[in-house]
Amino acid sequence: MDLDYRDGCFVNKAQYLHNDQGIKKYMKSVRLVGEGVGHLQQYPGDAFFEYRVRQLIMNGVFEIQGVPKDMRFYSVKLC
Repeated sequence: MDLDYRDGCFVNKAQYLHNDQGIKKYMKSVRLVGEGVGHLQQYPGDAFFEYRVRQLIMNGVFEIQGVPKDMRFYSVKLC
């Protein structure tokens, strides 16, 4: 299985959360990871999902606000 296998899930969840907000605001990354994890049947762990969110930030899919030392210290939004 490729590491980016679930990346589309995070992008879709971010779009859903942005639509729910009404406007595109920053959301806590822990919320995004929780939404993604909540709909899986297999659970590889929070650390893996946070790693993938950070990779999406580095690839320019998400913008970041805050300090990325832990999920609860930074927020993301789609670019």
